[in-house]
Amino acid sequence: MTKKPRATYHHGDLATALLDAAETLVANKGVAGFSLREAARVVGVDPAACYRHFRDREAIIQALATRGFTKLAHAFAAVVEANRRRKPVEVVRALGHAYVRFAIESPSVFRCMFGPNGFDARDPALRGDYGVGGYEQVQRAIAAWFEADGITVELDDATIALWSTVHGFASMVLDGALRFNQSAVRDRTVDNLLTTLVAGLKTRGRALA
Repeated sequence: MTKKPRATYHHGDLATALLDAAETLVANKGVAGFSLREAARVVGVDPAACYRHFRDREAIIQALATRGFTKLAHAFAAVVEANRRRKPVEVVRALGHAYVRFAIESPSVFRCMFGPNGFDARDPALRGDYGVGGYEQVQRAIAAWFEADGITVELDDATIALWSTVHGFASMVLDGALRFNQSAVRDRTVDNLLTTLVAGLKTRGRALA
């Protein structure tokens, strides 16, 4: 039997409860099928109470996107820290794997971040409570790699190339356009994509040097 949600909340709790409910609803119904009224019903409050925290459904979707970008930034920071003794190019590759893993583990938040109503990954406003956004972390990692290996490629172009590669792959997996029987096979495919991208950027860098 499902436990009935609390009908009252301490100050500051309702916004989080609504976000949690919205995330679950988006996971089950998609971004288009989500409504703020339904989120209010899930947490057991009058819909009017929601508007003290979110002006409309788009505001709560943006809040979910911000939550997602914050989680992604934390995940990237953990990857950078875990790989700090490895070659800079390996940090870049690890970030690519982390991106795909994040999308697959948090599909509903990923949809809010990058779906039809998604947001620009480079927007500083979407960093949430984390000082450095995920895009900026990837850019810094690529810059460190380029400096170490003497590669001359426009940094923003390279960052977009990496982000687009792993984003496209992750989106196709989530949409069912690419299916893998084993996660190890999926991860190996990601690794091959990153190998191709790294080789291409190296070749381009030498041509520009």
